[in-house]
Amino acid sequence: MHADDLEPAQVGLTLSPVQHSFGRVRTYMVVLAVSSLAACGGGNDAPPPAAPPVKTLAEACPTFASTGLPHGAKITKTEIRKAKATLPDVCIVRGVIVSSPASTINWAVELPEPKVWNGKTLTIGGSGFDGFIPTDSMWHHWLVGVSANPYVKISSDSGHQTEGFYPWGLDDVALRNHAFDANHFALEVGTQIAKEFYGRAPARRYMMGQSNGGRAGLVAAQRYPKDYDGIVSMEPAMSQQGHQVNMNELMKWIYASPDNWLSPAKTALFAAAEINACDALDGVKDGIISNVEACQYIPTDLQCAGADNDSCLTAGQIETVRRVYSDHKVAVTLADGIVGYPRFGRGGAASSDWGSYLFGSSFAKPEGFNYIASLEAAKVVENNPDADLMKHDPTKYPSQYLRLSQMIDATNPDIKAFADNGGKLLLWYGLSDTCVTVYRAAEWFANVKKSLGEDKVRGFARMLTSPGVSHELDGPGAGSADFLAALDAWVEKGSAPDKLVASKYDAPQSITAAPGEPLLQRPLCEYPKFPRYVGSGDPKKAENFICSGT
Repeated sequence: MHADDLEPAQVGLTLSPVQHSFGRVRTYMVVLAVSSLAACGGGNDAPPPAAPPVKTLAEACPTFASTGLPHGAKITKTEIRKAKATLPDVCIVRGVIVSSPASTINWAVELPEPKVWNGKTLTIGGSGFDGFIPTDSMWHHWLVGVSANPYVKISSDSGHQTEGFYPWGLDDVALRNHAFDANHFALEVGTQIAKEFYGRAPARRYMMGQSNGGRAGLVAAQRYPKDYDGIVSMEPAMSQQGHQVNMNELMKWIYASPDNWLSPAKTALFAAAEINACDALDGVKDGIISNVEACQYIPTDLQCAGADNDSCLTAGQIETVRRVYSDHKVAVTLADGIVGYPRFGRGGAASSDWGSYLFGSSFAKPEGFNYIASLEAAKVVENNPDADLMKHDPTKYPSQYLRLSQMIDATNPDIKAFADNGGKLLLWYGLSDTCVTVYRAAEWFANVKKSLGEDKVRGFARMLTSPGVSHELDGPGAGSADFLAALDAWVEKGSAPDKLVASKYDAPQSITAAPGEPLLQRPLCEYPKFPRYVGSGDPKKAENFICSGT
C-alpha cells in the first residue's frame, strides 16, 4: 500500500467497478489456418489460402468475446484506453470469476496493438491487502516500467473489492484467492484471451510485483511452479503474519505514550544524526548508509537534558529507535516453523517510510500502515470488527494466525520445481525498507540455498539490494532499474543479472515523462554485499564502486 499512489482519474484511467453492465458482443477470433487441398487437373497443388489480416485494436477490441475461458470466467466489458503519457494504446478486456458467494475475482487483461505485442504476458501483482486492479493504477504501471508496454498485462483484485482484511479474511475461498489462486486463474484467462486475440499463444509468461505483489510472485513459484518463466519479486511481504503478529508489539510500545512516538521533526533529527554517524562506513560521504551492518548507532547523544523539544529525543523515543533496529519475537509459531520478525534495515528515517509505516503524522490518530495491517489481522483472528490493537494479544490466537500464515505467507524454501521448470527469480530489496524487512527474505534465500545447493540456486535466482531505498521506493539511494528487461534477457539469452546498475532520479515516481539524467548511480549488489567507494572518481557514477562484503 503506497501513500503516494495516483488516482486513476488523474491520469485518464478508469477504475473497474464492482458491478459491470453486461451486453451482447460478437465473437472475434484471429485464426491462422493452413489448408492442404488435393491436387487436381495438371497435378499442381492449389496454394494455401492467405491468413486473415491482423486487425487493429480499433477493429478488434469492440467486438472481442470468448465463450471458452477457464475457471468460469465471464467477460463483462471491453474498452480501448488511448495512449497516455508513456503508456500505449491498449484494448482492456475486463471480467469476473465468481468463486464463491464470498469471493468474486475482478480481472483485467491489457492487449497492445498486434504489431506491438512481443508475444509475452506480464502478470502484475498488487499491494496492501489488494482489493483493486493493479493495471488500473498508474503507480503500478510506473513500477513495471516502459519495458512492459509490449506485453499483454494481466491483473486482478485478488477476489475482494475492499482494501482491508476483514471480513473476507474469514472465508477460506476468499483467502485462497487473495493468497495465490486469483493470479493463477487470471493468468490462465489472460493466456487464453491473448491466444484468441492474436491468433497465437504467448511464448513467455512473467510476473512482477512489489510488497504484497512481490509475495504473490514468490508464492506462485512455490505453489504453481509452471505458471511463469520468470518472476521479479520486489520487497516481497513474504511473511505477512510474522509482520502483523510482531508489529503488534512494536506499535503498542510506540503508542503507549507520546514520549515513545516520533514526530516528523524528531524523525528528521534522528535521520540526520544516523547519516552523520554511518554515512562514511562505505568509504564516501554521500548521504547514503550503504554499509548497513556496520551501522550500530543508537541516538543516546540526542537525549533531552531538559524539557522535551524538537532538537532532542526523550528516553522513550531512543528506546523506540532501538526497538525498530532489534528483532521482534512474539511467541506465535507460523507456517514453516517461523517465530518472530527480524529488525528493519538502516536508513528508513531519511525516507518517507518512518512516517508512512511507523508514526503517521499524529500520535492521536495512528495511521502508519504497520499499525493498520496489524489491526486488520486482529479483526480477522478475533472475528471482531471493533478489535482494539492496544488490547490485542496475538498469543491468545495461535491457531488463527497459523491458518492465515499457512495460506498467505511465502516462506516455504522449496522452489525446486520452479527451478527445474526453467524459471528465473530476481529478488530485490531496498535496505531502508521499514515495512517489510530485508532480513526475513535473507533468511528465506539462505534456506533456499541450503535446500537446493548454492550452485543450483546460482543458476536461476539472485537477491539484489539497494542501500538508502525505502518501501515507498524513495530515500537518498539509487533503486530504479529495468528489472523486467533484465529478467527477460536472463530467460531468453541466459544473461544473468550480475552487472545491473540502479539509478536515482529527481522525480522517480512519474510515468508522465522520461526521468531525464540520473542524479547518481550505484551497482546493484548481491546480498549481503553493498556498494563501496573505490577511493577515487565521481561518487555519482556506479563505475567508481565495487560490491563489497565489508
